[in-house]
Amino acid sequence: MLNDDDLNRYARQVIIPNFDEEGQEKLLKTNCLIVGAGGLGCPVALYASAAGFGNIEIYDEDIIEISNLNRQIAHKYNQIGNNKAENLAQECLKINPNISIKSKKKIFNDAIDISGFDLIFDCCDNTETKYILNFLSHKFKKILISGSAVQMEGQFAIWKSGLNKGYPCYECVFPRTNEKAPITNCREAGIIGPVTGLIGSMQVNEAIKEIAIKDYQSTAGNLFLYDGLTLDLNKIRLIKNNQCPVCSD
Repeated sequence: MLNDDDLNRYARQVIIPNFDEEGQEKLLKTNCLIVGAGGLGCPVALYASAAGFGNIEIYDEDIIEISNLNRQIAHKYNQIGNNKAENLAQECLKINPNISIKSKKKIFNDAIDISGFDLIFDCCDNTETKYILNFLSHKFKKILISGSAVQMEGQFAIWKSGLNKGYPCYECVFPRTNEKAPITNCREAGIIGPVTGLIGSMQVNEAIKEIAIKDYQSTAGNLFLYDGLTLDLNKIRLIKNNQCPVCSD
């Protein structure tokens, strides 16, 4: 049941058709995990906090560096040297002190229990971590919303293979390979800040729809590609790999 403060804070959300008070109550009860507190993790955490996702946990072991500040919008110059996850949690609480936010100053690994979360935000730029998140999300039947961005391009997708066997998982589309992958991290390839902001915003937008919107047709099973040079946003329908080592069981 929303109290008066909730009704005032989330007034512009609860008046949306198919959202209303019931949708906001669902958000406030949601437990979400954010892996990565950088270019994607910052907008994801800030918008998720503002929207009223009631319980958030953020993982990142990195510290803030001056080169992060063109895109990691929750971090400030006077916070250089602080842990990203801890700092991001503190900045989110400034927006919404009525939610619960925990920070973990450590690398996310496959030993971490995700069974208590409702959805997972993949905001990391580490390929191995993405595979771990995919495996765990499938195993524990969680919604995984992943994003990535490099230079002036970005992509995001919702993965729900654990909840629906008809959907592909991340590894169906991006199988492991021994071949050397192209450079996809911001440190080596570069990144424009607004691209990470846009992709992060899209991740939270889809999360709100998954949790709170009635009669919503999920966009899972599609990959969205954004080109910041042309402003094109393309949707690609994905096909499940029936030999996938993760989700074909």
